[in-house]
This record gives sequence, C-alpha cells and structure tokens, in this order.
Amino acid sequence: MTVPARQRRVRTPQNERVEATQRKIIDSALHLLREQGFKSATLQAIARGAEVSLGALQHHFESRDVLMERLVDEVMAPLGDQGSVWPDKALPLRERADQFVNRAWGNIFGSANYVAAWSLFFGCKSASTLFENIDERRGDVDRTFNARFLDAFPELEKTHPDPQGFAMLVFSSLRGAGVLELFSVDPAEHRGSMQALANVIVHACGGADAA
Repeated sequence: MTVPARQRRVRTPQNERVEATQRKIIDSALHLLREQGFKSATLQAIARGAEVSLGALQHHFESRDVLMERLVDEVMAPLGDQGSVWPDKALPLRERADQFVNRAWGNIFGSANYVAAWSLFFGCKSASTLFENIDERRGDVDRTFNARFLDAFPELEKTHPDPQGFAMLVFSSLRGAGVLELFSVDPAEHRGSMQALANVIVHACGGADAA
C-alpha cells in the first residue's frame, strides 16, 4: 500500500530523531571501546557519553548484547566495503601498489574505529554466538580481499609461487599495522613501513624497480 505523501512527511522527522539518537549511542560505544576497552563500555557509560538516559538507550538497544551485535556490523562494514581501496589495474605497477597501500590504510586499517574493532573482537571472545558471527564475517572479508587483491595485481599469478598466500601476507601486515596504532607510532616509521609494503608488492609482481 502506498503511504500518502503527507503521512511520509510527518513520519520523517521522527525517523531522523531515532537515527540521530542511535548514531550518538553507537559513536559513544565506539569511543569507549577505542579509548578504554571492552570492559569499560557498559550501558551506563555509553549512555553518559551519548548524553541520553539509560532508559532511552535501552529503548533503542534492549541489552548490551544487542548493542554489541550492532557494533559488529558497524566496525566490520568498512572491511567488507572495499570499493574505495582498489586501484585501476590498468595503472603502472608502482602506481597501483602505492595507491593500494595508501588507500587501504587511509580508508580502513588506519581509521580510528579499526582499533575499536579489535577491542570489540577480543571482548566478545567469550560470547560464543556473537563471536561466531564475527568469525563468519571475517571469513567473508578475507575471501573478498584475496580475490580483489589478485584482480588488482594479476602479475602475481605468473610471478609468485603462492599468490593467495601472498595476498594474506599483505592483509596481515596491514592488520598488524592497524593494531599497532594502540601505541605511539613514529610517523616516519609508519611511512617507512607502508612504503616497504608497497615495495614488497612491486617485487612480488616482478617489478624491476622496487626502490
């Protein structure tokens, strides 16, 4: 049944208020996960950070588990949506490698919420249903990453003895660099490690200039 235009207009502000409140709650939870860890991300603390009452929070998310399930989707969405990461495979190899590393870091692994994601993952380890959901999503992300990496760097199929293994090595390197952001990392050291990773990709693809 078609909803009358007048009714749609009346409902829209309410929908916007609901979405805005949920966004405040989610952002507060992510901030606590990132800055203080999973144990500190209690419903009371999240409500205070979002500047809403505990009752209002529970109106939107009836329990901590429900909220954590929503946060799993929130922190894993950038890993599954990798459209902005992959360079045009028609570009020269060196340019492709540099673009990929810079985009993967800037859009996913170097983002503030990536640290929050790991806090959530470790904290949910004892919640079997939630952790199984995370693990299933992780497997999907890994498979997507590998397939798109090999598509962006088709040279690997000819030059490397284990293209799939190399793709996972690159993925693991970026994940490790993201987790390292928990600590104070010298910017020059970070730039050097990202350049080294781009060089490794060029070399693995048979590029003559990996300098």
